[in-house]
Amino acid sequence: MIKIVAADMDGTSLGTDENISETNIKTIKKVIDTGAEFIFASGRPAYGINLKIADAGLTDKIRYFIAYNGGIVYDTENKKNIYTKIMDFEIIKKIYNLILQNIPDLCFCLHEDEFIYVTQDDEITTLEAESNHQTKVLINDIEDLSGKKFMKILLVGEHKKLEYAAEILKQSEIGNTIKTMFSLDMLLEVLPADSDKSVALKWLSEYLNVPLTSVLAVGDAENDIEMLKTAGYSVAMQNAYKHVKKYADYITEKNNDENGLTEALEKFLDL
Repeated sequence: MIKIVAADMDGTSLGTDENISETNIKTIKKVIDTGAEFIFASGRPAYGINLKIADAGLTDKIRYFIAYNGGIVYDTENKKNIYTKIMDFEIIKKIYNLILQNIPDLCFCLHEDEFIYVTQDDEITTLEAESNHQTKVLINDIEDLSGKKFMKILLVGEHKKLEYAAEILKQSEIGNTIKTMFSLDMLLEVLPADSDKSVALKWLSEYLNVPLTSVLAVGDAENDIEMLKTAGYSVAMQNAYKHVKKYADYITEKNNDENGLTEALEKFLDL
């Protein structure tokens, strides 16, 4: 019996308009009515996820969510983080310098609450800020941010350049302390080596005393792979990347604009 559903947001729960459809909202409520926990597991910052949940009218329904690709587990009822994986600021500085020295036209981004700190003011970072209702702040000196807590780095730019960045980071002195993964073709996530959605999901399942065999995970992108591998049941969206689909027990016939999430939930739960 499924007791936790962990669903990605972009490309899975959200349509390309970045909204949760009325059909998906109704289905999520049905899942919760069965007594199961429905949680979002996203690369988005907590600030942005809370707003998406509120826009969908699910604030009083969804108790927990995973943000920053596993950087935190947030308790919506008590309005606090119950699990946090903070990225070492010395590592952040080294990555910042590596990117600026080797691929300066990539944008280096850090999320914190209602702010996104960026090295470039361009269209993509503007869209990223607007998508999460964050205020964009240009980084003049990385040391200015030393007192803040960050869970991940986001690199933004052309896919080929991001692949090159991932290789540079892998080969660097800090390569064994981090992991990289794409959430979208133009977004490369950089996390601590021991942090991702699956790690946070394992922690939450233990916290709720639910075995992973009773967890259903739904996703579409590279940053969902470990979560799909970890859950007892796994679904990849029809629009998922090809290399992601091989980790799924089931692939939806419908994409994220056609309520593929609802298809997945109805396939595995008695709704």
